Amino acid sequence: MFISFQHMAQANPIIKVKDLNVKYFLGRPNEISALKNITLEIYPGEFIIFFGPSGCGKSTLLYSIAGLETNITGDIYIGGKNIAKLNHRELEEFHQKRMGMIFQAYYLIDSLNVLENIILPQMAMGGEKKERERKALELLNHFGVKAQADKFPNELSGGQQQRVAISRALVNDPEILLADEPIGNLDSKAAQDVMSLLGDLNEKNKKTIILVTHNPAFLNIAHRVFYINDGAIVDMKVNEERGRFAARLEGKEGGAPVSKELEMLARTFSGISGAAGSLLIPFKAKQIVSEALLEMSGEEVGAIEKKVENLLIAGMRSIANSLFKYLDEEIEKGGLGMDQRAARRVSDQVKDIMKEISILEKIDGEIYSGKRGSWQDSEIEQVRNYLLNSFDIGITDSAPLKVMDSAIKSRIISKIDKQGFFEKIDSPLKAGGAGIDKRVTKKIARRLELLILGKYK
Repeated sequence: MFISFQHMAQANPIIKVKDLNVKYFLGRPNEISALKNITLEIYPGEFIIFFGPSGCGKSTLLYSIAGLETNITGDIYIGGKNIAKLNHRELEEFHQKRMGMIFQAYYLIDSLNVLENIILPQMAMGGEKKERERKALELLNHFGVKAQADKFPNELSGGQQQRVAISRALVNDPEILLADEPIGNLDSKAAQDVMSLLGDLNEKNKKTIILVTHNPAFLNIAHRVFYINDGAIVDMKVNEERGRFAARLEGKEGGAPVSKELEMLARTFSGISGAAGSLLIPFKAKQIVSEALLEMSGEEVGAIEKKVENLLIAGMRSIANSLFKYLDEEIEKGGLGMDQRAARRVSDQVKDIMKEISILEKIDGEIYSGKRGSWQDSEIEQVRNYLLNSFDIGITDSAPLKVMDSAIKSRIISKIDKQGFFEKIDSPLKAGGAGIDKRVTKKIARRLELLILGKYK
């Protein structure tokens, strides 16, 4: 039966946004207001669309509600909790229980098969392997892609990949599903299928859905449409067509019901621990090799990634000489046949990165197990020196070094995110920053994120 917006509004809002503003380059000549004084309420079981042209701020609003946008002022309440006040770890835990996200680009991990992509979030939450696989297969069956369970993402059509992405977003059985242009890369038939699936999830599974789109073709799926332009809500319409759309959905055949015991895809890899490490290894290998290489063919990069995967599995003991030998060895003998100088450069880079990761991993493990209280200043200095030496940055003044140490420690213990770290060391000294060149700052921030990713098993 169709439930009207008026009936929903009798309940307390599940999402409440008050005086939300998002600004970039604050206080600079190129300051940009991406969102301006946004206030809205969304009720349990609603299907909401943020509609407007490209660049109008609708995705920024979605990411703000998701807790992914950090340049905000104002308040965002979800289930009565102000997520704008949560620290990184609290927000991560919040996401694990309340939200799922679907993106236009799918963001499936190419080196994992379909089933592994879906069960990945379960690794962070523990549980038996058979139970995780049962839940994932249940979702795949529900969305009609169970036959693709053993295939890899690049073997699927766009529509099939998006169904897998939806399955992954639902693995935590979230109350709220956020979708950013989920049909942007699909043909008309696949787009219709995906929108019908979202309609089903809202109507039959009672999910609260917020969808961003610039396509007016599916506005009739929503209970309400917020029209956004130039960072502001310029109109809101209650959709009288929603009842007829719901009736059409009720006439469709559905699959098996979605389990109520499923858990969420972690928002970032840093929240995945324990058994998830074996699935993260291909991703870690790709990031490490990307840092170490400048120019390399796709086949060569792939081959080195596989070697680094094996080293990650084996641990630090195997790293010292085996990677260089593999890179330098002639192709006829099973190596990659690289120039010896390039082979040495790459192997040394990889070895240094993985050595630093192992140090962070050891310290973090001791803190987590209670063997020690916190990071020591000397250990933070070691990380800082590694980052500076990696990019040949010579800083002797104590002031910027202290700023760097403070920012590194805050990032490692998750008091700030990557953007917060970047802004801290990018800001000029007179503004309390480290005053490091923006181009170098990007490299430092990226390398630190790699170290943080690497220390999780």
